[in-house]
Amino acid sequence: MASEESFLVLVHYRGSIKRKTRSGVKFTDKDPLCIIVTPTTTYDALVSCVLDKLGLEGVKRVKKFFYRIPTAVLHDTVKFDCSTIGSNEDLQVMFLCRRQFPEVRTPELLAKLVDVVSSSGGSNRNANTIAAVAGSSSRPAVASSSAPVYEPPMQPVASPSFAVDLGGNNIQDCSNCKGPANFTTCLLVTRHMHLYNHASAADPQL
Repeated sequence: MASEESFLVLVHYRGSIKRKTRSGVKFTDKDPLCIIVTPTTTYDALVSCVLDKLGLEGVKRVKKFFYRIPTAVLHDTVKFDCSTIGSNEDLQVMFLCRRQFPEVRTPELLAKLVDVVSSSGGSNRNANTIAAVAGSSSRPAVASSSAPVYEPPMQPVASPSFAVDLGGNNIQDCSNCKGPANFTTCLLVTRHMHLYNHASAADPQL
């Protein structure tokens, strides 16, 4: 069903927000998480998925997300502003904008992470945990309250606001939370699965 279409969201968790660029707002982090969501994904599910992929459950919490929201298309250039997402209602704005701006098929979020304060008043921040996360931040994940079957989008994914390393990596299923895949891998898997599904529809024996 179209309402259950799965798509990629890039979740930045480092860097900053750069304004007054050619396209307006831009996130400077060049190593975002690759998260798969559907229009039924809840805010809590997205938060849980991000923290799980970063290995920061109980150490950090997501205070809010900054959303690189498209506002207009001028001379084939999409203009962006910055909005905040902190609830299910806010998250629906992202889904609506994705339908209204087909030029932007891959939404971008920036997670504002803060330390979790323990009952004793101290912080649960663990320096070793934070350091270990740096080498595995690009693992893909599925964020959905109902864990839907992954159905790759038919539309091409727009180029993100950072350079992508096209070095060879083993192709892995983006819906597998345990696989060490990066953003490029996710795009390759999306196209591979799309071609396979197309061939299967033409020949039921595949």
